Amino acid sequence: MPVFDMTEEKFLDLETADVFTFGRPPVSIDILTRLKGVQFENAFNNALSFEDNGLMVRFIHLNNLIDAKKASGRYKDLDDIEKLSP
Repeated sequence: MPVFDMTEEKFLDLETADVFTFGRPPVSIDILTRLKGVQFENAFNNALSFEDNGLMVRFIHLNNLIDAKKASGRYKDLDDIEKLSP
């Protein structure tokens, strides 16, 4: 992963950044510090998890994902909602 000037101050400054990306697609990790349309506590309480090879993976509930995609308003996200909705 590339080294960049990540500091605790920058990570916690919600006014200037909301996504930090490590690596380059298709091998990258995005860390989101906030998500439009979703409150952290609600998303955390609704989160689901599974275990894969001894690693517990926690992920956002479909309803919260759809709320976030609606709030973004991007065409790609709106298209994703159509594909994700039953």
